[in-house]
Amino acid sequence: MLKNDLDAVKIRWTENDVPHIEANNYGSLGFGYGYVHARDRLAEISAQAIVLRGERSKYYGAEQFSTIGFLKTTNLNSDLMFRLRMPAEWAKEELENLSDDARAYVVGYVNGLNHFVQSLTEEEWNERNSAEPLITFEPEDVIRSAMRFGIMKELIEIGPHLVASSGAWNSDLASKHHSCHGEDVIVEGGFGSNAWAFGGDVVEGEGAILLGNPHSAWQRTPHQQRIYMHQYHLTIPGELDVAGTSFLGFPLPLTGYNGDVSWSILDAATVTSFVLQLMNIQESALNPTYLMDGEQKPLELKEISIDVLEDHGGVETRCYHFLHSELGYLFKLPQRPGKPEGWYAITNPGERNARGINQFLAAAKTSTTKEFVEAISSHRGILCQLIVGDRHGDIAYVMAGNVPPITDVQMAQCHVGDREVAFNVLDGTRSECSFRGKEQRPLTASNSFYPNIFSRRIIHNANNSYKYTEYGVCQQDFPSVFGQHKPEYQVAKSIAAGLRFDPRLAMSAIRMKELSKAPSITPSNILEVLFDNRNYAAETFLSDILTYVQTTSSVSIQAAIKVLDNWDRKNNSDSRGALLFHLFWNKVVQLNILSMPSSGDPELGTQLDLNTESIDKIQKALDESVTELQQLGFELDTAWGHVLCKTENDETIPLHGGSYLEGVLNGEI
Repeated sequence: MLKNDLDAVKIRWTENDVPHIEANNYGSLGFGYGYVHARDRLAEISAQAIVLRGERSKYYGAEQFSTIGFLKTTNLNSDLMFRLRMPAEWAKEELENLSDDARAYVVGYVNGLNHFVQSLTEEEWNERNSAEPLITFEPEDVIRSAMRFGIMKELIEIGPHLVASSGAWNSDLASKHHSCHGEDVIVEGGFGSNAWAFGGDVVEGEGAILLGNPHSAWQRTPHQQRIYMHQYHLTIPGELDVAGTSFLGFPLPLTGYNGDVSWSILDAATVTSFVLQLMNIQESALNPTYLMDGEQKPLELKEISIDVLEDHGGVETRCYHFLHSELGYLFKLPQRPGKPEGWYAITNPGERNARGINQFLAAAKTSTTKEFVEAISSHRGILCQLIVGDRHGDIAYVMAGNVPPITDVQMAQCHVGDREVAFNVLDGTRSECSFRGKEQRPLTASNSFYPNIFSRRIIHNANNSYKYTEYGVCQQDFPSVFGQHKPEYQVAKSIAAGLRFDPRLAMSAIRMKELSKAPSITPSNILEVLFDNRNYAAETFLSDILTYVQTTSSVSIQAAIKVLDNWDRKNNSDSRGALLFHLFWNKVVQLNILSMPSSGDPELGTQLDLNTESIDKIQKALDESVTELQQLGFELDTAWGHVLCKTENDETIPLHGGSYLEGVLNGEI
């Protein structure tokens, strides 16, 4: 038993090391979970606090790379991003805006973290993790962990150009920066969540069944602040009883359940959460201005200071200067697909928002699917999609974050006018196209703007939009900020993980069709959807590919064809051919010969363009894959689990599952 200054906290660990925390109030409950979270994940939490404070350069140098979420960039880009887009004053303001219960829980959580930290000797800390500095946590660290969800997507757009934007209007201020800061932000592939909810009209017995499959790690890799999960159970007798998993630094279950309701989280991959305003800037060393409603207005110059560990071992302060208008900071971006060169502002209703803490505390206390959706919708904070089911058999889909409240008509009226430009690039010279309100805060949409879906049959999602989330139903069109289903809005659009097709949703549609033919849906046949490791790409395309590839071209190609022909088209640990196909299919995807209908309807399937030219390319890709596999020292029919494996206590454990690119629902790589 641990005690803070107020109440007793009971903490119990199961034999599988899952903590159960019980207290009589939110402050004490937070204290208990903070202590537990520090015991289990202190290095990860410390590392994330440093990231979100914008201090990685101070400890690790500006030019080193790190992964934040699933986005890889330099420490300096990361620091500038979070200092610009999550300033300290916003974090303090959002802390005060929390409900009394949520704020008490956050403060207690931080006290629990620090209680554990203070109990460690330096030797104990170094034994745990010598790569991270030992810090004292602040409530604002938790606030930032909630705020980051609303702005992370911006990093892809502006991250590589933050340093270059500093002083770009004035040669005397222009940053002399290392070229690495201009490299594209890497979206690490192989990740993506799945979730299925089966309602009372299709399941055997009463209630709904939820299958959640967030593709997130449990263990940390240094310099990778990914979406690490932590499992726990929180109880305030008569008030709160919820279990589940949270993501690194967020102290409430984002996937979880109570006695009545269960839910799972998915990335809002298809959601356009902000718009880019193309500005008209008169660059000048002394008096830069911007055009708004026909008037030239002066730009404010703001300085951001970043402490940097330099090569000589000392920490020095670097100063970066940014232009600031009534639409916020401005960024000078180069020509990119769908984006013209120029100065841009960002209008993002997800900024300055830690309401996700209120959101998931309220959700944890709900007793029906309807109540859950209302709780999420009343405190929009975390940019994500959620699938939920309850013991009464009702299921639902809800978009949890903020989007710009802009209809397609309004978007078209404010678009820059070039048909080759992405639909969310708007005219930044008209205030009517800023979509901002009081004090220039981005406007937020009403609940009726969002495509919530209620059902008693089947809901499935694999980080896709709302459009085909209810199996067998095409939803009416909602504004394209929720998913670009109109051809004219698909400039520079990728459907999933940079692909022009979505193999996981297509495979899920196949499996839902098969399940629907069963007399009833049970937990056992639902689990098969996830764990039978069927490979969508192989099931759909491999037979045709093998038919067209010349069997007489070379001995190696003939050997490869034999292995692939005998393969079971699964990614089980003992499947022989999965390894060769994995290398081969990664090359096929890069050929840009795969597509889906512009609507994204998964039941229409994916098309592979097979013609003389593409067949030659496919054959070359197979030949290269054979050579690559042999150079790595593997036989063509090496079992999948021989390569996808984990070593524990000197024992090699074969694993199963496969790639997002191949449509394997049990995603592992």
